Amino acid sequence: MYYGMNSSCCGPGVSQAWRQTREQEAAHPIPVDVMEGKQGEFVIRASLPGFRREDVQVEFEDGVLTISAMRQEDRAEGDAPATRYYLQERAQGRFERRIQFEKASGDGIRAELKDGVLVVTLERIKEAQPRSIPIE
Repeated sequence: MYYGMNSSCCGPGVSQAWRQTREQEAAHPIPVDVMEGKQGEFVIRASLPGFRREDVQVEFEDGVLTISAMRQEDRAEGDAPATRYYLQERAQGRFERRIQFEKASGDGIRAELKDGVLVVTLERIKEAQPRSIPIE
């Protein structure tokens, strides 16, 4: 999503568009799509660009899927931390997204991170089907 920049990157001001973007990141730092797969399973796609596999955790407990990730400041080992940013839009720290599922099972849950997209597959709980019981 592009908002445009009202100030130069090295100027003293911070643009309103930059503030809006940061507020949106704070509200929902991990954007997701939730859909139904071909076999009726839940498929969740989360955008995690720039995250490594070891920085991402996926948990499922009591019907709640939790996707969390941690981003630290990029710097080479031994380098001093940056003391002056001219523009910093890439958020750092812990990101988390929780999604409630009423009819999902943690059995057979799968997760794959490829090209900045995390795909999580949850099996749907099979509902009891009515059946006729013969009387003997």
